[in-house]
Amino acid sequence: MNERSFSRTQTIFAMIILKKITFLLSLVVLALATSCVPQPLDDGEEDKEKGPLEFTDGIYVVNQGLTQNSDQFGSLTFVERGEDGRSIRDVFLTNNPTRELGNRTRSMHVHNGLGYIVSTNANRIDVVRLENFQYLGPITGLKKPRFLLPVSPGIAWVSQWGADGFEGSIAVVDLATNTVLRTIPVRPGPEEMVIQNGNVYVANSGGFLLDSVITKIDIESEEILKEIEVGLQPQSIEIDVNRALWVLTRGIQSFGESRDGRLVQLSNDQITREFTVDQGAGNLTINNAGDRLYYTMRGAVFAHPIAQSSISLASFIDFPYLTVAVDPRTDHIIGADARNFQVTGRIVIHSAAGEELEEHTVGIVPIDFWFQ
Repeated sequence: MNERSFSRTQTIFAMIILKKITFLLSLVVLALATSCVPQPLDDGEEDKEKGPLEFTDGIYVVNQGLTQNSDQFGSLTFVERGEDGRSIRDVFLTNNPTRELGNRTRSMHVHNGLGYIVSTNANRIDVVRLENFQYLGPITGLKKPRFLLPVSPGIAWVSQWGADGFEGSIAVVDLATNTVLRTIPVRPGPEEMVIQNGNVYVANSGGFLLDSVITKIDIESEEILKEIEVGLQPQSIEIDVNRALWVLTRGIQSFGESRDGRLVQLSNDQITREFTVDQGAGNLTINNAGDRLYYTMRGAVFAHPIAQSSISLASFIDFPYLTVAVDPRTDHIIGADARNFQVTGRIVIHSAAGEELEEHTVGIVPIDFWFQ
């Protein structure tokens, strides 16, 4: 090994160690913060006089839960739409009292009347019937799963980090039998996926390593067609009204060196526009018209109209939400507030103009949404 290769190996190894140390330090900080934040009261279900909730019309909030120990579980909150909307703090446990979701619940996807709830550290997906939230069984054989995406009749793809967090792949799942048929190896840390023109685009964050590409895979052949360099730690990806892809990368900060993130537009697999954003930017989402992007950065929510030629310097919503999303039915912007990551969190619903409309108490560490 020559001197240059040895130096590069040292650098990569140092970055891996740093990411693990940073994660452990964050757990210590969160534990210390517990005594400083009051525990919100658990008010259970709001206003039972209106009759039973309809689980097929509302907002599902995926709560990651505490993650320090393997016996700590995530939860799922259901919130009715509307000014006087009710909620059930833990809709899964309420309807399945003898079962728990897995450790570090990450995402949810609804397909053909069934809900698929993904738990990363439990290495499984829990399946429920949406109309009554009856538990139907698990999908196992996964390795740190993140997101599920139906790609063809009866088939879904699941992005997963691998048992060690270093070996990324896409699990091909038969939804009729809830079994993993095979895997497609990709780069480390695959996260969000989108479908365009018979292909799936996968954002590869690096997992416990670092990566900087999105992978293009043909759905029918499951062949990797292309790897596109977009910047360090791509995690979220959207499609705009013109069918262009937008990718947000987080960048990295280590050993006093900060590498900014990037907001990138892709057309025909080529970068057509790119903007520099702060290190740590994340949670890219888009409005219903497909012409306005939102993302979190610097403890606030920023907006970016797709036709705009420069990045916005002023924040759109001045609050440090953990994540944000847009309700496809109302165009409302939903922010998830994890408080101190140890107590029940909340979601805040904003109008498309950014005005705060209402809030609901949810579970511990709200991290993702599904709009039904």
